[in-house]
Amino acid sequence: MIEFFIQHQFWAAVAIYWIFSAAVSAMPDPGTNAGPGYLWLYRFVHTIAGNLTTAFGNRIPGLKILVVLLLMPLVLSTAACAAHYKIHPGALNATDSAAYDTLFIAETTIDQARLDYQNQQLPPRAKDALNTLIQAYTVARESWLIYRGALANNVPPDLYVQQLAKNLSDLTNAIRALREVKQ
Repeated sequence: MIEFFIQHQFWAAVAIYWIFSAAVSAMPDPGTNAGPGYLWLYRFVHTIAGNLTTAFGNRIPGLKILVVLLLMPLVLSTAACAAHYKIHPGALNATDSAAYDTLFIAETTIDQARLDYQNQQLPPRAKDALNTLIQAYTVARESWLIYRGALANNVPPDLYVQQLAKNLSDLTNAIRALREVKQ
């Protein structure tokens, strides 16, 4: 379900906006004896919901046509599934594939940094950052393998996903730290 919303972010936002707009439209009109708090809330949520017809009445002729004309290029330029992530062959799901990508980037960075260090193209202070990166890579790879094992054996992966996300975040931070030292 979450992957569906991630892949269809635009339409999920449209649906949420529509529900919000419907809820706002269902609010009763403030009466003559309504308090100032409700009057302010009523006006505020109608403005936020984009209910310009309620906010301005018929003071702006042709507003509906103008809004449709302005929104049409946006709607047409937004593909329904533009934010697709291509999952690697052999990956168990999108998380597995993204973790693999991160590990591959880290491995490539480590290999390049080792070559640079051996050729004395890295400053001496980069050795600590490189060692930290190698350690973070080892931990992240191990948690990725455990996560894959849980998926392969139909074990609920919730606990493993959290650990994997933390380890991949640490790995990404270690890559950034090494790049900062290299500069």
